[in-house]
Amino acid sequence: MASFLLSECLEIIFSKLTEYPSNDIKKNVPTKDLYSCTLVSRHWCRVSTPLLYAYPFHHFRFDYSHINYYKLIRTLLSCIPKIEIKQIYKQTLQIPFLKIKNSKTNNNLSTFNYISFINGFIFSEMILETQMICNYYNKEIWLIEYKPKRITNESTITIMNYLIEFMCKHCNNNLIIFEFSSDIKYNINDDIIKLLNFNDYVGKSKLSNLKELYYHSSSFNLYGNNFDLYLLNNICNLNLLFICYNGIKSIKIANILSQFISSQKMLKHFILSGFERKNKSNFNLIHLFFHDYYNLVINSLSTQNQSLQILEFKHFIFEYLDENVINSLQSLKNIRILKLFKCENLDFLHSWIKYLENFEVFEITMINNLIILNSTILIQLIKSFQSIQSNVFTKLIINDDNEENDYTQLFQQIPLYLYSLTHLELPKICPPELISIFISCTKLVYISVLLLLNNELLMEILENLGESVPKTLKRIQFKRLSGNIHLTISLELLTFFLKGYANNVGILEYLELGNKGNPINIITKQFGVQIIEYSHHI
Repeated sequence: MASFLLSECLEIIFSKLTEYPSNDIKKNVPTKDLYSCTLVSRHWCRVSTPLLYAYPFHHFRFDYSHINYYKLIRTLLSCIPKIEIKQIYKQTLQIPFLKIKNSKTNNNLSTFNYISFINGFIFSEMILETQMICNYYNKEIWLIEYKPKRITNESTITIMNYLIEFMCKHCNNNLIIFEFSSDIKYNINDDIIKLLNFNDYVGKSKLSNLKELYYHSSSFNLYGNNFDLYLLNNICNLNLLFICYNGIKSIKIANILSQFISSQKMLKHFILSGFERKNKSNFNLIHLFFHDYYNLVINSLSTQNQSLQILEFKHFIFEYLDENVINSLQSLKNIRILKLFKCENLDFLHSWIKYLENFEVFEITMINNLIILNSTILIQLIKSFQSIQSNVFTKLIINDDNEENDYTQLFQQIPLYLYSLTHLELPKICPPELISIFISCTKLVYISVLLLLNNELLMEILENLGESVPKTLKRIQFKRLSGNIHLTISLELLTFFLKGYANNVGILEYLELGNKGNPINIITKQFGVQIIEYSHHI
């Protein structure tokens, strides 16, 4: 019966099977479940395929198979009539071009016009760099239907450029996501932007309603080519803007990006990615970026102080920002979510955050060698949350890969100041500290911790921990036992925890256990709680 559901119903269901492209450029969009739906029936295939190809390049955003990537290119190339492709390279073939006798058989197009489904582009070196597209093994995949051994490199490049032009002209009229690298040959980037920015008869281009723009470079070269950023001037409806340091290679680009930010009507989400301070040798480079580049870009955020709600900084050193820029950040009163990934010198944050009336989420990934400083600042931050309106700040995430770091003092502050939390993720924690949090934070719905256990009174401690679980908690994730990557919490020990929970009469639905290798696996159900084994990366 499911195969006969209304298309609208199926579309809603299928849309839940794939994640909207993450704003993390190192995450791919999974396709396994959605692809399986295309194989159920023709009806399911018709409904699921547009969703599968809405963001085709985002399936290969990071750490992907070249084989699968060029299979995608082959599929997209099939949307172009074969006669057009043959016309491109017939002049440079090593054998005479034979006239096509049966145009129907040679002009068969793909089952769907996949290109018309595209809502997001990523233009990377995989389709723009000569050495990649002309590689023998890659050609054998994406040009397999055109006898690739006979096609010269010149013709190969021409065919790829033709495909890019075809995609730009025939993709969805309302592109949502556009991601590109500034160090690709500047004339290619220019041509792509011009094609997508071409206005139709009503004065709208495919980029007119763009919502997310990712600007970065696949390498760092201060003197590399840069395309004409002024081509982006017509884009003014962004919700999200991602800028990476390696795309800001001159004061001119920093100025243009600053003007670009100021031109946005309703920017809601801004991400700025810096670079790691690995040693003293790159001090001058860091100084150059912050004093000449970053200050310009960040200062322009004040123009978005009414709309900006999400801020993310990665590998950022706040001590190099000048006073005007700090003031610009502090003018952003509507920030709801702040994410910091391995940033330094966060001293000013607590004096800013305490004035954020709608602040909801704080996420920080720590730098291992700065644990003492960062822990002290985090305690200040947690205390500053007290001034935020009750029931507003609900989500705290603290990530730290170093299990040697001690957060005892920090954890002691959470029950005192953050009793409105509904979502909490913490590094290594002892049961007494977690029990104290459970007792005070009575609105928790989700918690993820790395639980530190010892052999003393283990069963009694786990039972007490179960008894203290808030009645609102629906999901618990125990990543694993601290100090031993091969050790997981046994089902026998969990029984004591669940017995304690059963006495509490809560609404816990899932208990997740970390393991080192296996994928997610439902292993049992006890006391009404589904116990799930999941894979985590160490």
